[in-house]
Amino acid sequence: MTDAVDAAPAAVCFDLDDTLYDYHQYARAGLREVADRLEARTGESYHDELLALYFDESVTEGTFDRLVDRHGLAPDGDEDAVVDDLVEAYHGATDPLDPYPAAERVLSRFADRYELGLITDGHGGRAKLRRLGVEGYFDVVVVGPERDSSKHQREVFDAALAELAGSADETVYIGDDPRVDVRIPKQLGMTTVRLRRGRYSHLEPDDGDEPDAEIDDLCALTAILE
Repeated sequence: MTDAVDAAPAAVCFDLDDTLYDYHQYARAGLREVADRLEARTGESYHDELLALYFDESVTEGTFDRLVDRHGLAPDGDEDAVVDDLVEAYHGATDPLDPYPAAERVLSRFADRYELGLITDGHGGRAKLRRLGVEGYFDVVVVGPERDSSKHQREVFDAALAELAGSADETVYIGDDPRVDVRIPKQLGMTTVRLRRGRYSHLEPDDGDEPDAEIDDLCALTAILE
């Protein structure tokens, strides 16, 4: 489904993780940072084991809890403190990230035509934009964790719309996760486009939460919007 929007929008708003880049890059960089911290602390290398836990065994939640418990990495018994430190290391990685091949071309083209916004639930959203080298394209950036909110609530969408040109029905929103990137934007009147790519590409939307358009590459946005 790649229907065009009814009229040229005033603003285009993007999700970040798996929409502008492959989140697995971020995960690999973060896991390396965690393993480096553990090796400096213990003298043992957990690099391969962490990658295997996350990517081969699909332990993407509680990854560090599993590792700490498996190897007794909290000798004083305070596992929560150790895990919190590793989570901080994970999100504190600074390695450069690469946008999807089409992302920068699309952002560059659209920046001359529309106001651009970004809404993300990801931790360190602004740092990710810097690591991707695309922060300069966006007029508005809304990071859910900075507001103790998420895309499960309308607050983050309202915050972006309040600063972007035009009304909700003049704004297009593009995201990859049908669980959070369609329902509320549609309720607000935004035109929704799903990028079927990344970790959630296999998920189907609930009834009533179907996007207005669906694409498998960001380049297709040009035909939809213009």
